[in-house]
Amino acid sequence: MILIRCETGDDVQVEGDSLVGAKLVGLNLHRALLERQDLRGVDLSDSDLRSAWLEDANLEHANLTRTKLPACNASRASFVRANLSEAFMRSGVFEGADFTEADLSNANLGRSCFAGAVFDGADLRAFNLAEADLKGSRANGLTKWPSDFDPVAHGVLLH
Repeated sequence: MILIRCETGDDVQVEGDSLVGAKLVGLNLHRALLERQDLRGVDLSDSDLRSAWLEDANLEHANLTRTKLPACNASRASFVRANLSEAFMRSGVFEGADFTEADLSNANLGRSCFAGAVFDGADLRAFNLAEADLKGSRANGLTKWPSDFDPVAHGVLLH
């Protein structure tokens, strides 16, 4: 049994001895303390991670479809090949996070900070991308952008 601590006091118990690949669909994890956790392959679809602490967490191959991530702190987290489609990420902090080949299609990215993030091969055809802080983030020729979006004008370094 694993206990996920939340600053709200509403801690969540989950079955198993590891969060790797765990099925955590639709859970209320508001203000969850998950920094530096190994969450590879976890299914957090439709979960509420408002104001969660995810710094340096490993969320590679995670399913975060329709997950609520507003005001979370996921600085330096790894979202490599994660599915964040339709996620609500408004006002989140994702500085230095790695979104290589991640799917952020139809996610709401308004007012989020992605300074120094990596978007190589990611799908960024998302809502409110122009409101996000992308200064110093990096992307390559495989990155997908909204048709009316100029990444260089928003501080993205193309390589």
